[in-house]
Amino acid sequence: MSSDGNKYNRDKVKKHNKKGIILTLCIVIGIIGASFIIWFLPQGNEKNNTTNDTMMLFSNPNDTLASVNNQYTLLKDEVGNQLNSVSVTNKSNLAQIDNSVDASITQNNQLMQTLLNGNPTGSLVNEYVKLMNSLKNFSFYLSDIKNITSSPSSSDTLIKDLTAAENKWLGR
Repeated sequence: MSSDGNKYNRDKVKKHNKKGIILTLCIVIGIIGASFIIWFLPQGNEKNNTTNDTMMLFSNPNDTLASVNNQYTLLKDEVGNQLNSVSVTNKSNLAQIDNSVDASITQNNQLMQTLLNGNPTGSLVNEYVKLMNSLKNFSFYLSDIKNITSSPSSSDTLIKDLTAAENKWLGR
């Protein structure tokens, strides 16, 4: 009986040894893996280089054109809504509008950059050029709005100047 009992105990010890080795290997692999992860993390106080100058890249020039055109339409509508609120509120939110125009200028520049990197095919070049000209003219319009809202003027003059800038942009 004693030999059977020893055999049972040896098998039990072997099972515990195998479990211990597997557990130890898992812990070691985890520590080594964590060390490599730490190694790949940035060191020190590196400045994050992601800025507002992000642009979308599309593999298809048609997608680029459609996306930029849709975003341009949304941007025009948003600026128009902001300027319509000026005539209603009579100059009460010029700082907010000024900040909105700054953001719109940045977005418009990003759209132009995206369009520049669109690599149009021969048949799309004319549409790209037309949209780029529209974005460029809109950029001038936004600059005019920025100058108008930054300069001190009466409510009547402000609204007249904004209307004149819009008419100039629309070619009226």
